[in-house]
Amino acid sequence: MTSEPGLEKRQFGHRARLALTPAQVRLIDDQAHAARTMWNCLHDWWMMLPKDKRTLAAADAAIRQARK
Repeated sequence: MTSEPGLEKRQFGHRARLALTPAQVRLIDDQAHAARTMWNCLHDWWMMLPKDKRTLAAADAAIRQARK
């Protein structure tokens, strides 16, 4: 053991690496792009609303309407 705190060795577990095909990489990139777009739109919508109208129910309704 060391006398100084914070110097002990840490183990973070196993990290699995994916070996994706080029088609899978494109699919995941497309999904990530869609998720970022959705987040950006939701964030803008949330920030533009007055604070008294910012509810999760209103956000859920807006998401459902946007998906139609």
